Amino acid sequence: MTSTARSHGLLAAAAVLYAFALSIVLFWPVHVDGDGGLIRFDGVLGWLGGLGVSPEAGYPLVESVANGVLFLPFGLLVALAAERWHPVLRVATAAGLALGFSIAAETAQGLFLPDRTVDPRDVVANTAGAAIGALVPVLVTRARRVARVRSGAAPTR
Repeated sequence: MTSTARSHGLLAAAAVLYAFALSIVLFWPVHVDGDGGLIRFDGVLGWLGGLGVSPEAGYPLVESVANGVLFLPFGLLVALAAERWHPVLRVATAAGLALGFSIAAETAQGLFLPDRTVDPRDVVANTAGAAIGALVPVLVTRARRVARVRSGAAPTR
């Protein structure tokens, strides 16, 4: 097996595992951070409270950051799968796919999961997280090229 085939296989496996985990979070029957949920924000909210951030301000912030972090791998995987594309197209594609997927997930939650809350801020956070995730391999590639040029090595693609 070539290293390219191996890396494509690893990327596909990572995508399947991520899609499975993402599906669990998005389609959990109740709020994932509430009673019967998968995670708790109490520790982070307590820490923010110690810094003087009220729960009314802290909770939406923590929830938005968590939604963004949840979609970082989405963007990363899209950008890695499209490694030969122009960097702007890679990031835009990741953001566009995350936007569409998030709208579909929020719609499904609203239609089929009565204990979940539909929130357009989740769509924004998910899209931003995917865009940031897609930027990571783009910036790493750019930094490697700059380092090669500075070292006098021949540039590679």
